[in-house]
Amino acid sequence: MIERILGRLNALFKLTSKVGSIYRLAHVTLLQTVGGGTVQVAEGMLVVSLLMAAEGLVVPMVKIEGIAHSILLELGEGWLVNNRIDLETWNTICD
Repeated sequence: MIERILGRLNALFKLTSKVGSIYRLAHVTLLQTVGGGTVQVAEGMLVVSLLMAAEGLVVPMVKIEGIAHSILLELGEGWLVNNRIDLETWNTICD
């Protein structure tokens, strides 16, 4: 089973080692669903927020499987996740 974790993309960057190896990386902040992954607002969209101990994480770009558009709620309340994304991704996030 593939585990998908929601994250906020902060930056993309490339590192090159002295021997010429190239690493394409992403800096992300992990998010959590609000309300156990069920729709919580009248708009019919999933709500996500920062993890309590949210720290940045560096991952290889190839680990990023897809995108979701988000809409900022009031500061500190999180984001709405656009549920107009493909059905498979929506089901994976909500399960």
